[in-house]
Amino acid sequence: MSEKFNPDPLFSPILVNGKTIRNRFVLPAMQRKTRDYAPTPGMAETLRKCAEDGAGLIIAEGAAPDHPAAYWQPVFGIIGQETVEGWRRVAKAVTATGAVFLMQLWHPGALRLVIDGVPNPFPDHPSLSPSGLVQEGRTNGLAMTSQDLEDTKAAYVQSAIIAQEVGAHGVEVHGAHGYLLDLFLWHETNKRDDEYGGLTLEERARFPEEIVAAIREATGPDFIISFRFSQWKEVDYGAKIADHPDDLRPFIQRLERAGVNLFHVSTRRFDAPAWPELDPERSLASWVKTMTAVPVIAIGSVGLSTDLAQDIFDDQEPELQVEQDLARVRRGLAAGDFDFIGVGRAQIANTDFVARVRNNQLSDLRNFRKYVDLSEAYESYVHEGQLVDQSRKTV
Repeated sequence: MSEKFNPDPLFSPILVNGKTIRNRFVLPAMQRKTRDYAPTPGMAETLRKCAEDGAGLIIAEGAAPDHPAAYWQPVFGIIGQETVEGWRRVAKAVTATGAVFLMQLWHPGALRLVIDGVPNPFPDHPSLSPSGLVQEGRTNGLAMTSQDLEDTKAAYVQSAIIAQEVGAHGVEVHGAHGYLLDLFLWHETNKRDDEYGGLTLEERARFPEEIVAAIREATGPDFIISFRFSQWKEVDYGAKIADHPDDLRPFIQRLERAGVNLFHVSTRRFDAPAWPELDPERSLASWVKTMTAVPVIAIGSVGLSTDLAQDIFDDQEPELQVEQDLARVRRGLAAGDFDFIGVGRAQIANTDFVARVRNNQLSDLRNFRKYVDLSEAYESYVHEGQLVDQSRKTV
């Protein structure tokens, strides 16, 4: 009897909101190729190289909606009328490869600082967040008024419309790592006593939900909307927006009803157990898969021994562990623990990473830390460290 054919789960196609994605690899948003708030030709070229015979899903470097409180450092992009043609070039370069392309909508919230010597077109505009907090006991900027909420939501919608117009297949709404929308989700930073606050994660998700629903209404049913979230924050590695899966489930379901087609679950290590006391094997992405019918992206240090925060803030040298991690990824895909795997640093160092995996040519992969100049790759974190390093709690 012949052996049953068993295709590699990493290279099986999958549908997301009616669009076929050719494999399970995702290039996540990484901040490297933006200048003066606009994408550079280098961004289009880097993303094209990663997409060509590579990752099935490409997410552009995070960019903010065009609102005064969203302008931070010029190395962070803006999706507005002044940058349309730059984003059009990026979208054309990526979609020509057959990859599915999303543009990430990101807003710094209370992490935004206006710093002497760093250009900012709106230096007098306050940073905005749900309660004017970076974390409990640490203030920056102002709590958003009702008008601020409406203006910010409108800016998100306008940027999503621009993304659709330039040729992106969808957008990713960034609600992770302690930035604006995550500040609404986290109990330490959302102290509001109006309808945008609340004791539960589901209640605190109202503003992110409204943004997703407004984007869905403006872009129609065929546009992909991904939502990226995390437990950890850049100011607190051990933070949690959900203490138990029962807290997470209604939040996930609320966003799915609003129009989310894809959940991007950011963890420092993709296979780390989320609640080891409940299940020592189940990661956060795997828990989310039990709560939703839409596809789930797992991400976190695939192929490397250290996570991104350890690279940047703790100056730890990562070692390659690609074969071991890919074996775990394949098991997770086969078990239905998640649907996609995000690979960031390994693809930046090796734009042909996916092709190498397909052809089993892993022996001479370049190490991210040794190959990439971190002063270039993460210059955007230099000033952010003034908020992050002072009191972050490592775990």
